[in-house]
Amino acid sequence: MNNQFSENLRRIRKQHNLSQEQLADELGVSRQAISKWESSIAYPEMDKIIALCDKFDLNIDDLLHKDIREIKGEEESKKSLNKTIEDFLKFITDTINLFSNMSFKSKIKCLLEQIIIIFILILISVIVMELGSSMFLNLLGFLPAGVRYFIHNFLNSILILFCIISSIIILTHVFKTRYLDYYDKLKKEINNTNKDVDDIDKINNQEKQKIIDNKNKILFRKNENKIIIRDPKHSEYRFINSLFKFIIGIIKFFALCFVLFICPVLIFLFVCLIISFLAYKTGFFFIGILISILSSATIVIIVLLIILNFVFNRKNEKKKMIWSFIIALAVFGCGLGFIFVGILNFKVLDNNETMLKTEEIELEMKDDIFFNNHDHIKYVEANIDNIRVEYKINKYCKLVLYDQNTNYGIDIWAKCSDPIKLVNEFIHNINNKKIIPINNEISDIVVYASKENIEKMKTNKKNYFDIQKEYNNTINYYEKRVSELEGKINDYETKLYEYEENMSELNSQIEEYKSTIKSYENE
Repeated sequence: MNNQFSENLRRIRKQHNLSQEQLADELGVSRQAISKWESSIAYPEMDKIIALCDKFDLNIDDLLHKDIREIKGEEESKKSLNKTIEDFLKFITDTINLFSNMSFKSKIKCLLEQIIIIFILILISVIVMELGSSMFLNLLGFLPAGVRYFIHNFLNSILILFCIISSIIILTHVFKTRYLDYYDKLKKEINNTNKDVDDIDKINNQEKQKIIDNKNKILFRKNENKIIIRDPKHSEYRFINSLFKFIIGIIKFFALCFVLFICPVLIFLFVCLIISFLAYKTGFFFIGILISILSSATIVIIVLLIILNFVFNRKNEKKKMIWSFIIALAVFGCGLGFIFVGILNFKVLDNNETMLKTEEIELEMKDDIFFNNHDHIKYVEANIDNIRVEYKINKYCKLVLYDQNTNYGIDIWAKCSDPIKLVNEFIHNINNKKIIPINNEISDIVVYASKENIEKMKTNKKNYFDIQKEYNNTINYYEKRVSELEGKINDYETKLYEYEENMSELNSQIEEYKSTIKSYENE
């Protein structure tokens, strides 16, 4: 027995809100027969199958062997596509009819209005694309260059498509509202007037023609089509709705992209919330940070819910969200106030001697040695053969010495290999209500050497920078000469082109003179 027929029969009967008894009465059979058909126990006769097909507008093969839901879906899809095409063709036809019935002045006015709207839409689109492009670059800054520019170009293409489709929708909708809807309204008024005139038998033809002429002037009355109010009962064209749904989809896509940006922000706020407990001894400052982070997280969650409800077409509980947003802002302001009060109790110190340690190193004296890029070095005479350098450095850092090639001088700097200790020191200072800048700079550098060696180091440094200056001047000179010679080459190439043109003209004249001579010789 055909199970597909029984399923289709049961489904179409329920779709048409018919009971088994009602369907049985219409087909002239018993209710038990309908029940047996739907249970695949019995099978209807051919005349009953034909009657079912006629009643529900179905094909026999579809009813017996195919899923009726798929058939209905395909039919609805075809109808929707046909309706969209018909609406588009009707839009074009109405536009042509409108321009055919407009005066020349009205046509010019309509075209100028559309040009102005297009110009405004282009201007807005350019602004949106510039802002969107800069926003994409800022958001994707953490990605590698190749990946960043690929995603940036892809999002820019989507944004351009979004602006084009939006502009087409706006331009079409404005034209339809200001002109086509009004034109349809005027046609209906004229048709109603013509019907009323035809129903009046007692008036003469001259009066009838006068009424028709006066009514037809509606289409061309001065400034009549300048003030148009869109009829709220008028249904929009299907293809405009399709474009509108597409543009809403694009907006939802960008909203989801923004959600992907908000989620890391929310995670970062909760990480900061946990980290803030490290400064629990700071009193009002800690309370202010805690309140500010919680209120900020609340605001981000509210924004996240609004975007997700928009994307998934869910209703927002507007009152709750508005009040929650206002309360979160107020709490955030209170948190900033607590932070300000707490900061007033902090002490700002330019330096902290407890974080510095004094070290020294000894260097071998060489004929070309000097200290490079250390302008605040203090030289002290001492009765020693080599060089002794004393300095202060952060106690969590160590000295790095670069002296592999003394032709470039000696560079010394600090390297902090244990940043966790620096972080602990910073947190310790914050809990003690002290703000001390932590840096890895070497300070108070003192060089001990003999007078002769000090003078030699200073002379070496001066000679080195003099040589560097001369070297740079030489490079600049030759770069300038190269630029001048390239300019002369361009001038000579221009003159060569002119000479070649003159040679071509002279050759043509020579050929002309030769042909003249030949003609005279032949004579």
